[in-house]
Amino acid sequence: MMKKSFQESIDKYLGRKYDRSSIGILKEKTLHSIVKDFFAPSEDSKEIRVGDFVADICYEDRIIEIQNGNFAHLVPKLEAFLPKYKVTVVYPIPYRKWMCWIDPETGEQTARNAPRGNFNLYKIFRDLYSIRKFLLHPGFTLILTCLEIEEYRVQDGWGRGGKRGSHRYDRIPLRLLDEIEIKGLEGYNRFLPDDLPDEFTTKEFQKLVKYRGKYFGTTVRVLEEIGMIERCGKRKQAYLFKKKYESGSAKEMPDNTKINNSKSAKTGNLLEDNNNKTENIKMAAKKAKVATKKAAPKKTTKVAATKSAAKTTKTTKTATKVANKVANKVANKEESVIDRFLRYVKYDTQSNEQTGTSPSTPGQHELAKVLAKELEEIGASDVYYDKEHCYVYATIPSTLGRKKAPVLGFISHMDTSDATSGKDVKPRIVEKYDGKDVILNEKDPETGAKVVLSPKTFPELLNHKGEDLIVTDGTTLLGADDKAGVAEIMTMASYLLKHPEVKHGKIRIAFTPDEEIGEGTKFFDIKKFGADFAYTVDGGKLGELEYECFNAAEVELIIHGRSVHPGDAKGKMLNATLIAYEFQSMLPAFDNPMYTEKKEGFFHLTLMKGTCEKAVVYYIIRDHDKKKFAERKKLVEKIVKFLNDKYGAGTVELTMEDSYYNMIEKLKPHMHLIENARKAMEMAGVTSIENPIRGGTDGAMLSFKGLPCPNLCTGGYNYHGKYEYASVQEMYKTVEILKNLAEIYGEKA
Repeated sequence: MMKKSFQESIDKYLGRKYDRSSIGILKEKTLHSIVKDFFAPSEDSKEIRVGDFVADICYEDRIIEIQNGNFAHLVPKLEAFLPKYKVTVVYPIPYRKWMCWIDPETGEQTARNAPRGNFNLYKIFRDLYSIRKFLLHPGFTLILTCLEIEEYRVQDGWGRGGKRGSHRYDRIPLRLLDEIEIKGLEGYNRFLPDDLPDEFTTKEFQKLVKYRGKYFGTTVRVLEEIGMIERCGKRKQAYLFKKKYESGSAKEMPDNTKINNSKSAKTGNLLEDNNNKTENIKMAAKKAKVATKKAAPKKTTKVAATKSAAKTTKTTKTATKVANKVANKVANKEESVIDRFLRYVKYDTQSNEQTGTSPSTPGQHELAKVLAKELEEIGASDVYYDKEHCYVYATIPSTLGRKKAPVLGFISHMDTSDATSGKDVKPRIVEKYDGKDVILNEKDPETGAKVVLSPKTFPELLNHKGEDLIVTDGTTLLGADDKAGVAEIMTMASYLLKHPEVKHGKIRIAFTPDEEIGEGTKFFDIKKFGADFAYTVDGGKLGELEYECFNAAEVELIIHGRSVHPGDAKGKMLNATLIAYEFQSMLPAFDNPMYTEKKEGFFHLTLMKGTCEKAVVYYIIRDHDKKKFAERKKLVEKIVKFLNDKYGAGTVELTMEDSYYNMIEKLKPHMHLIENARKAMEMAGVTSIENPIRGGTDGAMLSFKGLPCPNLCTGGYNYHGKYEYASVQEMYKTVEILKNLAEIYGEKA
């Protein structure tokens, strides 16, 4: 039944008698179209808009997405769909594949090659890695459709016959071999063979399942993260693993859902071909039944968006009203942290690494002058404005009399990222956020589309229901990174200076330039600052307490090519841009920010530009582990040497410099900074969130220069873009945390 239905979909698109001239006749790739038709024969349920996305197939409460590869593209869809729908991801597997080649000049097709063995199903984990956080979601199901296919490639690459580097033209499914449904832990249990030892290494696991090639470590990592296996020790330098999930052994599962790793697998059998197809038959019958019904049209979001926009207008303050309110409070010396923040974001302080000056932009001087003046007005002492390099220092004197306490510092940076414009920032406050879309701008100046801050894209917004949110107008960033920190430190300083009854030791304040381009501490005078310990206030979510960060380096490659007229280029031309691509291809494919999280390191290509004659490439290297960081740098050097040996000495010029290091190394002797921060948060009714920073702060560099300096939250989110926002309530809480820290260290007298 199932295979017959699939054949009907093939016939529908390619004709009853399949002719190889059918290739490429569809607007979307043939494989995708046929698989989609198999799951939804009715056109009414296909290509349905759901919110900001278009679903391949959509029924009333269920969405089906056909994904041939690059599962990273699925992440925003799954984040948007899963809260409201059951989602099935269908992954067409080319289990048995024949290759056919097309002459790029004549269009003639070769006879197909014999298939090169069968697809090892463990390879799916290379794609599943991108969506691993969704695999155990109760509404998520994965279906593997195992197919025989013909793949057509154009001989436009290099090497013998132009096959290396050739591009794929189309894939034609010939036959459905089987359909495997995977859901929940029990579904992934099939990937643990019956004869897997009690304890095993990655290599032993790989050998047992006959997996050839790289990246099997990705399989192990995914199975570990979803709780199927766990580490249990080491054997020499290799980690040992054991099964963690035991309920419902693989032996008790239907044969058609168990990967065959027994002796019969040697014959190339995909699955046990017996009559136990109950689950698949039921699924096929259900699909056929549902497909005959016209899918209910999805509710348009236009009305909802209009209501949301109207409500936004009523529940927000315009920048003008805010500015007037702030002006009145300034006159009465009653500014709140929010009033200050809304003033500071009006200053354009974007840094620019291309200028070569310090500070990198003059706008930072303007804000520095304002802060120095305000510090003097609120009664701070030792106010110093570094007119050359744009640092501001000040002191809140001790209220302990002759008693001495550690000198505590608080530091934030004045510059903002150049990733999005920071000029003419127009903040507004959404009062009592209701959990719905916030229309930032009715028309994006560049695209003409609405700019919407939506919980579908940014689900953490739902944690702020009932709070007041400061947002942008959709054309600039907000500047909460790190003007929120600046405003919070200034508000704390004002409070302590007006309340001498609060007991605290000497407190030093500093505001720095150019943190966003890695030069925030370049001219920071630690001796002048004079603190024993300090905190940077440059985090995000309320409760964040960060004391681990990346080790970081920057890489510049200048590649010299040789330009020759294409008509006479054979054996003479050296294409610098292609060499740049070659360098990129030699880096680990999954060691980049799109596929990594937590303490996983990466190589990040930040810029590539060039011609045949010359190319310039910039990377950043990041890793929490010092040893792995060193290995990453050695790999870059090794690849450069290889390319110079291949194309000639001096073809690739390498400049690599360390930017900062993991500050945990310098903070371990001073863990009281972490313990006291936890206590300060607890006093404010906040639970600390302690995760390694996937980035760096001024505190990392200062820690290595002798000033131990962990990082605290600010209440800002979505930094460096037009969707940036800050929570009013979280900013007030952050000020409270800073006050508590001042008092805690005062008690150390």
